[in-house]
Order: sequence, then structure tokens, then C-alpha cells
Amino acid sequence: MRAVNSVRGGVYYDIVMVGPLSEPVPTGIGIVVEPTVSFDDDLMFDLVVVVSAYDQSEDYKRSLLRFLRRQALHGAEICGIDMGVVLVAEAGLLVDHRAAVHWEVVDAVADRFASVEFCDDVYVIDRNRFSCGGHMACKDLFLAVIERHHGADVAKAAANNMQGGPLRPADTRQSNPLSWDPTICNPHLRQAIDIMQENVEEPLAVPSIAGQIGISVRQLQNLSRQHFGETLSERYLAIRLNAARYMLMYGDMSITGVAIASGFSSSAIFSRAFRRRFNMTASQYRSDFKSRFSRPYFVSSS
Repeated sequence: MRAVNSVRGGVYYDIVMVGPLSEPVPTGIGIVVEPTVSFDDDLMFDLVVVVSAYDQSEDYKRSLLRFLRRQALHGAEICGIDMGVVLVAEAGLLVDHRAAVHWEVVDAVADRFASVEFCDDVYVIDRNRFSCGGHMACKDLFLAVIERHHGADVAKAAANNMQGGPLRPADTRQSNPLSWDPTICNPHLRQAIDIMQENVEEPLAVPSIAGQIGISVRQLQNLSRQHFGETLSERYLAIRLNAARYMLMYGDMSITGVAIASGFSSSAIFSRAFRRRFNMTASQYRSDFKSRFSRPYFVSSS
């Protein structure tokens, strides 16, 4: 947005920091942000971008959600970045909208907000609601927003001003280390990964997956070993355990409920598998996330 001001030679975007109070706010990495406007002030905006982390107090959330609803009623475009998208959803501002959210939480938040069509695209622009799944996706999203506001030539000039790389289309899927991977070129293996991701609660047998794809079990297993260095069953287990950790982090389901929802026949089997992969119990993982926002993909058990 500053690049637009630079290439067009005027103040087309005036950026204002807004917080719960007009007092310095320390961020998670120690940088202090100084808001000039509070959530309770009467100033109205054309575009509101929610970049807040989700681990905030209930008082903060109530104040923020009131602010967002008031701005939306005024006609502002509302944008959520990463977990800020979930806060926009909590404000009720994504009903009957499509929205991008970080791949880690897309399944968990889809259960919470049935009226929102969450996806793992890098970004989504749906009417006057904008969303993207993470930090680098902001570049793609906001250049699309700039094109919407000022046209393709200005967006291209802003991109050149920032020396950014090629822009990704909105429907580019986010990279997920255990499921979707843009480097997987084989269509059969991609289809197998999608099938496993869609069948976490009631896992399918490998022959059933191979049958749906139309190839032999041996061919499918060879593809898995070539790309992942493990059998398809091992990759399937990793996907299910990954789904379980999202439920632990962002849901309030019991450990037994998480075990069932991730396709395990008993809590004991789930607990052993979870501990082998993450080197801690499921309850410890949940506790660590809530206290330190720690969320490892896997932990070596060496």
C-alpha cells in the first residue's frame, strides 16, 4: 500500500494502527506497536485488516468484535490475516462467504462456523471480505486488492516497486507438509493424499484407496515410497495424527473425542501413536500450545 502511494505520487492509503486502547501494545516478538486509535473511537475506515493473534483475552475479543461489526455496518471492507480470519468469523462477518484460512486450522474452524465456506487457497476475495492463510500470502492478496482498487497497471507497478516474485493465483492451494504438496506431480499420488485427508475419522484400507484411483496397491505403495520415503499407511497415520493435533490446539473436544475423530478405535491406541510421533502426550501437547503457542509438526524420538 505504501508502494501505491510511491508509484502514484500521492496519499492513496493512509495506514492507521488500531488497538484496544491508545497505548503501546507489545507483540509476540517484543516489538511495540503504538495505536493512534482505539476500538471504541468513532473513526470509520474504508478497509480494516485484522492481524491480531488469536490468543487474546475475552475482554479484548469482545472489544475487537464490536469494532469490526461497527466498521462493517459502516460499509468497510474487512480483511483477516492468518488467525485474524477466525476473529472476523467470530464477529459474524463471514456468514455465507468463502474465506481462506491457514491450512492448520481449516478443518477445525469449518466445524465451528458452518455458515462459512473455509478453504485452503492462499487467499480469497469474496465481495467486501478478504482473507488469506498466512504471512507470505499477504503479498498476493494485497496486490489483488490494489488491482481491485486501482487497476492492473498500478498493481504491477507496486509489485515491481517491491521487487516481488511471481504472483500466485487466488486458488493456489497452500502447502501442507503432510498432505497437499505442490511438488507432487503424479496425479495418482495427489488423488490418494486427497482421499486420505477426506477420510480421517473413518480411515480407508490401502486397497480401497488404490481401487478408487484405479491403480494397483503395489503401484500406489511404490509411489508413496518414492516420494515420501514411507508406506502409504505410514503417511495416512501421519495425516490422521496431524488432524488430531489441530483438534487439540483449536478445539475443546476431549482426548477420547479427538481419538475417535481422528480414526482411532481406542484412546490407548491413539495415545501411543501420538506420543511416538510427538514425544509427548496429547494433553501435554494441548497444554503447551495454550501456554506457549508451541505446535511442532513432529518431534524426533532419537
